[in-house]
Amino acid sequence: MKTAFAQIQKRALQTLNLYTEVSRYFLIILFAVLARTGISQTDTLTVDYLSRSPLAFDDKGTMKGIEVEIMNEYVAWLSKKKNMALHIKYNAFTDFDTFFIATQKLGKNGIGVGGVTINKERAAHADFTAPYLKNVAFCISNGNALDVKNRTKEDIMRGLGNMTALTMQNTSLNMYVNEMKKQYIPDLKILYYPSEVKILEDISKNVLYFGYVDAIGFWFYLKSNPQKVLKIQKTLNQSREEMGFVLPKGSIHKKLFNEFFAGPGGFKSTPAYKAILEKYLGSYMTQNVAVN
Repeated sequence: MKTAFAQIQKRALQTLNLYTEVSRYFLIILFAVLARTGISQTDTLTVDYLSRSPLAFDDKGTMKGIEVEIMNEYVAWLSKKKNMALHIKYNAFTDFDTFFIATQKLGKNGIGVGGVTINKERAAHADFTAPYLKNVAFCISNGNALDVKNRTKEDIMRGLGNMTALTMQNTSLNMYVNEMKKQYIPDLKILYYPSEVKILEDISKNVLYFGYVDAIGFWFYLKSNPQKVLKIQKTLNQSREEMGFVLPKGSIHKKLFNEFFAGPGGFKSTPAYKAILEKYLGSYMTQNVAVN
């Protein structure tokens, strides 16, 4: 009886061990297949963002803005087209330099969104996606300032020669101010500010201040502050650059995002792209800043 029981027990253990080996082998194969498709687990896409309305901002715990909605569309595309399941984790920044340096140090699943214009200097330190917006810079003065009617030294000196320029360091806006100083106003005084909002606030209070701000930022500020008296010096506006998302050097998301956004039938050619812009900017501004 004991011998028979021992044999039964031995066979049961052998069966259990065989089942365990088969299960383990099956799981190894399954995980290998899933890993090759990119969905072995839900990964995290870290998005550093420079808090700027209407591009990317936290509205009572909910992320909103043009860049946020484009990023949501990109993650949905990755899931559908590439079998990559990503969860977005946002990190907020209020200072451009800190944001740009931090984004360069993100891992393989990291992207920076901050209304960043693409230029050679920045491209030396980080990669950029295909442009998702045109960057138009408005020259803004107090509403009571003289009009600069022509882009000549005489007219610019007459209108702005006694003023102080407000700008943000290490930005294209600062570049335009420096060009103004070099070409037209050698003695131009320059003050550096942390944000476009603060620049516009002080220009609205002082007729002897002027500065460059992004068209989108200006439009959104004026919409929220219709009582402010500001003037666009149209002859001095700049429209040379485009905005792209910032990536650590060598990031796989450069190729993936470019396929999503600018590839054949890409997102920029869809009604959904224009709908996002019109939601935050209206149809007039959308015509000015949408990429083709």
